[in-house]
Amino acid sequence: MAYKDVREWIQRVDEMGELKVIEGADWNLEIGALAVLASKQKENSPALLFDRIKDYPVGYRILVGFFVSNARR
Repeated sequence: MAYKDVREWIQRVDEMGELKVIEGADWNLEIGALAVLASKQKENSPALLFDRIKDYPVGYRILVGFFVSNARR
């Protein structure tokens, strides 16, 4: 399936129920740990979108686990 851009991909994955949005995570203490923990689930691992990251301006986001699931490819 082709996507126009990453925003469209995020929207479609969210509609599929395979996106988890995490707001306010600490860039230094939480993002890496949560990404590793989510990846341990293998096929059932959601894509993680970190938004409103501590100490960063609004609009800076991190997306991990793009293609862990075949349904998201």
